[in-house]
Amino acid sequence: MSKMALWDSVSKTDPSYTKKVNQRGGFTAIGANYQIMMATQAFGPIGVGWGYIAGAPIFHDALLFVPVTLWHGDRSNTFGPMLGCEEWKTGSRLDSDAGKKATTDALTKLLSQLGFN
Repeated sequence: MSKMALWDSVSKTDPSYTKKVNQRGGFTAIGANYQIMMATQAFGPIGVGWGYIAGAPIFHDALLFVPVTLWHGDRSNTFGPMLGCEEWKTGSRLDSDAGKKATTDALTKLLSQLGFN
């Protein structure tokens, strides 16, 4: 099996799972659930063929960081952690989804390092 087999099989993105973002100069974002679906297709169900461990959140000023470690194939086959980041506080307004957003940020970064999309 080629050392690039996984990368080659998951690196192409179906454009229907992307959207244009008009922030930070503009870019195209890939849907996180699409990446999770592709990982499930490649490795099997989450929790069985692959998964992740989210560590304790780290708060620094208005930012929330979540360390995430990814595993696939076997739970001992890990890499990471990758820190996902999100603003949890803007002025006096709190974001109750900041933890989920930071975890998703780290997870999609880890999946991209395996070649996903």
